[in-house]
Amino acid sequence: MQSRPNISLLKNNYLETYHAIQACLMQHNFSLLLPRNIEKQIFDIVLTAQNQKVPTKKLECNKDLDKFCNKLIYEYNSSVSAIQQVLEGIFTFSILVFFFTLLDVLFEKGVLMSTLITCILISIGYFISNTILRHKETSSSKLRSLLIFGIVLIPFMIMSFLKTKIPSLAVTFPFLDSLVLTLVTGVISFLSYSILSKKYDLFIFIRRK
Repeated sequence: MQSRPNISLLKNNYLETYHAIQACLMQHNFSLLLPRNIEKQIFDIVLTAQNQKVPTKKLECNKDLDKFCNKLIYEYNSSVSAIQQVLEGIFTFSILVFFFTLLDVLFEKGVLMSTLITCILISIGYFISNTILRHKETSSSKLRSLLIFGIVLIPFMIMSFLKTKIPSLAVTFPFLDSLVLTLVTGVISFLSYSILSKKYDLFIFIRRK
């Protein structure tokens, strides 16, 4: 498992360029995860340019940043196995349920039925969108942002409306059962991430300052 690049080696415009590529990758990557070799690849490009005193404007990736990031993500997605996709799906679903059920446990003293259904709807929307976008060679970063916004917002809007019509959706599970559910999904998300990290060298892709 590779360590993350030492970005303190990058200075001024080169550091700004590196951050710009990171931000672009985040817009084009529909998953929470990214392989470390992609991060290392963009770091090596920028560090080499800095060491050779190549102006950042002349870097190939800077000529069309969207195209560069699209190509990187598409090539990576094309190489992902079915097993890895399943593990990523388990990780995404479990961490989603863990986060929202934890909020319910802390503020509602128990998990709401509507919370579980919302998590399932979000996961279904994410799975369908992710499957489609994985096979598209080019896609708009704005489209991806809108999809993420819709995937999260629409289920909440649907549940907010249905809770006023269907009383059973407002049912709260007992505190102990809710706590067990939260802990179980937390453990599943941790184990699935550990497997993805060790076997496929993935990490949760968050921009670093």
